[in-house]
Amino acid sequence: MTGSLSRAILLLLLVASCAFVPFVASVDDLEDANEFAEFEDADEVALPAQPNQFVPEEIPAAPAGSEDLFEADKNEFGDDDEHLEEEQFESVADKSKHDEDDKPKKLQFTNLPAHLRSNWSSYQVEVLFIAFMVIYMLNYLYGKTQNQSIATRWFEENRPILENQFAVVGDDGVSKEVESGHLVKETDSQYSIWCTGREGCRGMHIQIQLKKRQDLLSYIYNFIRPRTDRVYIKLELDKNEMDSFVLAFGQKKSTNKIAKEMADLSIYGVEMKSHTRFGIPPEFTVFGEIAESLATISQPGQLQVFKKYGDWIDYFHFSDQFTGAKLPEGEVYTDMPPTENVIIFSMNLLELSDLNEAAEAQGTLLNLFFYTVDIIRKYRLSKEGKRKADKKRKEVEDNFMKVTHQQRQEEAQARREKKARERKQRLLEEEDPEKQRRLERQEQKREAKMRQPRMKQLKVK
Repeated sequence: MTGSLSRAILLLLLVASCAFVPFVASVDDLEDANEFAEFEDADEVALPAQPNQFVPEEIPAAPAGSEDLFEADKNEFGDDDEHLEEEQFESVADKSKHDEDDKPKKLQFTNLPAHLRSNWSSYQVEVLFIAFMVIYMLNYLYGKTQNQSIATRWFEENRPILENQFAVVGDDGVSKEVESGHLVKETDSQYSIWCTGREGCRGMHIQIQLKKRQDLLSYIYNFIRPRTDRVYIKLELDKNEMDSFVLAFGQKKSTNKIAKEMADLSIYGVEMKSHTRFGIPPEFTVFGEIAESLATISQPGQLQVFKKYGDWIDYFHFSDQFTGAKLPEGEVYTDMPPTENVIIFSMNLLELSDLNEAAEAQGTLLNLFFYTVDIIRKYRLSKEGKRKADKKRKEVEDNFMKVTHQQRQEEAQARREKKARERKQRLLEEEDPEKQRRLERQEQKREAKMRQPRMKQLKVK
């Protein structure tokens, strides 16, 4: 709860910083308007009157007796007078404008500020970037510390259970002498624990896969597609410690995913709809090869834990044909890949306010895992089940040989051509004529032998 509250405060700071920048910009724009008001006042200075500006003269009034004569002249020469008067006014106006342009204007100097843009609105992008980086770094330090605390707490709480099962718990894999108690940090969100020294077991690898709390973007994306902290446990058994069957069960989403991605489940596993008859919770999905193998997960003690802590279980995966994930489309193995006997358990780490309750659930599921390991080591299929399993494995091997036959032929042909090129190159580089002729004869014999038809020889007794 404390972690969620701290993350919420960081997000509120980021939103507040984004909202603060436009507010500062609006205030600074008002300041800019006041700063440049003096320039607007300076531009409005009135210009002095020009001496050559045209002033129309007053025309004296005409005598009373000349009105008729004036009207007659106006009728005769009215049009010409109007044109002359317009030309005179235009020439005088053009002359006054020309005089105004020729006369130099008085220069005015204004005291300018040192920086025209010395305000916060000039640094909106920089302020926003710095605020984001500060919040990102704070979140990185907080998320990194929180992940380390979760991994360390899980290791310390379950260390006694692991030490009861293995002689060495937490080997660092670097020291020459075997050492215990090391929690190996692979990334800021992933930690590993290596265990060894158990009867019938080659070793066990525990991966604590946590959410990327140190990455702010991943943390925000987690609100869109929530993720859960998980503990991934892979235990590898010795040969002949497990019978021939493949089985997986767990939450529907996770089980369907591994059924598509894992090579052994995609080949041998089919979905079983009748698992509820064995007491397995209906919310679980089961993929298996042989129905009778469900007896390994339907013991009374197991079923009680499944019902009580079903949300903590992601999936279980048992296989004697484990080869990892499927190859990408278009790629095939040239040789039959080696198989392993493995038992895999993926556990959800739910976030509970009561840490003691969470520790109890994790310890119970870890004990369930080792209890299931002992059951699988002792379990043996019936004769009919064993026959079906062996037949299925033989069919898979034959199909693999057919699919890869052409590819193996092409690779063998490529190797032969490579050797032939090497022999010819050695022949050309040989300086001794005698050795060169001997190598040439050997090459000719080899080519002649290759051209001869191959015939099978039968021995008659």
